[in-house]
Order: sequence, then structure tokens, then C-alpha cells
Amino acid sequence: MFTPSTTASDRRHPLSTTGGRASRRPIVSGYSLLELTVGLGIILAVAAITIVSVQRAIRSLRLHGAAADYANLLQNARIRAVKDDKYYAVLTDTSVNPPIAYVDINGSGTYDNGEPMMDFRTNTNPVPFSSGPSVANLKMQFLPPTPSGQASLAAGGGPPTFGSRGLPCTPVTGATGSTICPYLTPPNFTPTSFITFIQDNTGTWSAVTVTPAGRIRQWSYDNGNWVPLN
Repeated sequence: MFTPSTTASDRRHPLSTTGGRASRRPIVSGYSLLELTVGLGIILAVAAITIVSVQRAIRSLRLHGAAADYANLLQNARIRAVKDDKYYAVLTDTSVNPPIAYVDINGSGTYDNGEPMMDFRTNTNPVPFSSGPSVANLKMQFLPPTPSGQASLAAGGGPPTFGSRGLPCTPVTGATGSTICPYLTPPNFTPTSFITFIQDNTGTWSAVTVTPAGRIRQWSYDNGNWVPLN
């Protein structure tokens, strides 16, 4: 019987086209253009959500940080008033950039070098009391529910002022014609509380409050309600 000879090439490629045999095509692995487009779209969407979340977190940190800085300045004024046996008010100045708050040590009504002060953080500003949202909700949370407690809020919300006993007070004209903060002796003493509102450039709010007992608290505004931060 005659047996056809097999060439070396046929032995190396048994499925080659030589002799009518089918060819073995290389297997190509990878992604189609559609798969790449969908994958890229998902990555971009996740990145956009992450960026928005990070930006929101940064804004929140700045706003709450500004409230914390302001609360610390109020505490500074309170301690200084006790130490110096005087009353001190904490004022704000929005005509400068960034806005500042300061303890008016010399009573000039303007910031002078050497007075304790703070800069409000980027894109945060103290705003007029009349602009603050849900004041009634905030008052019910930080003030006693009694009529005298709810009525203790200073006209216009402030400015926060502390007397020589470390208690909030409303300056009045004394018997000698000088301005004083009454001591805790009836009938001169009137319970006093304060609210300062702070807002960022996106319209988000925070607040710093002072109770008649001198407790200083920070708040965040969320869907019509104030939430305590400390």
C-alpha cells in the first residue's frame, strides 16, 4: 500500500490549508468599543458623584469650623470678662475680606490690634439675625421652655456680651451714667441669651447660641430643623 509522504510543514501545522485542510485562526481576546464606552461612562459617573460628595464635605467642614472658631472666641470673651472684672461684647465686621469677629476690649466698636479675633473661613459669613431660618425651632431647643426663658433672647440676637461673672448680659446705663452689664441681683438682672447665624456661599446654615447660664453651643440646619453639634 502506498502511503503519501508527509512534509515537515504538514507535521508542524496539521490543520493548515495545505491539502484542503481548515486553517487554525489565532484567538483574539479584548473588549469591544461598546464595552469600553460603557465602562468609561460608569467610571466618569462614579467620579462625578465622588467629587460632589467631597465638595459637600469640604463645605460642611468649613461652615462647622467657622462656627467652632466663633464659639471659641465667645468662650475667650467670657473668660476675659471674668478675669478683667468687666463686660465685653463680641462684634463682627463684614466689610473686610475675609469677615472677622473680635472681642471689643476697648469698647471702640471697631477692631484694634491686639484684640482677640478670628477670620471666618473661606466662603463663610456671619449674617444678620433677621435672615436666620426657623428661629422658633432653635429657641425651643437651647432655651428653657418657660415664658421668661423664651423671652430672654437679646434684641436682634446679639451681639453676644458677657459680664464680670461670665454670664450673658445686656448693657444698660448705670446710676452714674456709665454703661454696665447688670450683676445677678434682682431686680437689675434680666436673663439674656444670644444667637449668631453663619452661612456659606451655597446657602447652608449654622448657628452659635449662648444660654442665660452661659452655655455656648453650635448648631447645623437641616430641612427646617436645627441639629446640635456639641
